[in-house]
Amino acid sequence: MPRTTPASVALAATAALLLGACSATTEPTAATGPVPGPTATVAPARVTHTLPDDPALMVLPATGAESRWTQGLDVLGQQVTRSVAADCAREAGTGLPPEPPLAFISYAELPDLAYLGRHGFGHGTEVPVPAASATPVRTGSDAEIRRCRARGEAAGEKVREAYLPLQRLWFGELSASRRDPAAVRALRTLSGCLTDKGYRVRDEEAFFALVDRTMMNASTADYARQDRALGSAYATCMRPVEAVREPLRRTLRRQFLDRHAQEVRKLRAALVPTVRDAERTYGARLMFPTP
Repeated sequence: MPRTTPASVALAATAALLLGACSATTEPTAATGPVPGPTATVAPARVTHTLPDDPALMVLPATGAESRWTQGLDVLGQQVTRSVAADCAREAGTGLPPEPPLAFISYAELPDLAYLGRHGFGHGTEVPVPAASATPVRTGSDAEIRRCRARGEAAGEKVREAYLPLQRLWFGELSASRRDPAAVRALRTLSGCLTDKGYRVRDEEAFFALVDRTMMNASTADYARQDRALGSAYATCMRPVEAVREPLRRTLRRQFLDRHAQEVRKLRAALVPTVRDAERTYGARLMFPTP
């Protein structure tokens, strides 16, 4: 799955097309979840539409598995943005330039080891899209495109304003778990574990650089195998690290919820109605990736 930092949400085209839908499943934690081997036959990643019991978890994730809800919320805003921009262009009898398909983007600060271990780094879950309408007569002018995209961005921001201020505060505190002495000690084991699996790197950053180089140079025929091998190695070696970090992040979140109790109450009351209103108004659909 493509990676991003908590401070930004990037859009990426991915290689694997989504096949089918599924019901929600209970995900294991990073510390206990199984990691399939790199040569195992793996079913394609899927999506679920089931909301968490506490809607605040979509905004304030503390684990990789919880971050799937956050990714889905990110994508909902992007769906709204694109839908409104496309409607604007259609009203003018024009079209917009093609864009990469929407995809769920994972967070580097919250590694989803169950997903990475099954699908690797390069196979994100693409977002199902409705059938395209008739092709317009022409692509809009630069001014028309800017106008419609600005209208779309404004609509997407309207959806995100229900949760983004609080989410930014949380992401700003999330990295504290990395600085905890126990987490620092646990991360020191990563290099040796990856070396034992054939990836001689000095640290996590160097491993990510290796992933990028490997996937850019992999042949089409060998891409999926190498991707799964890298993801499986990383997931296995990061499990002891996440076994330390996850409890730290959960503690940080409990403290955050206490400090921001009033804002969280408002979030819990407003988030799901905001989502449902966006779905009705713009034809979007909230969905989440699942391994």
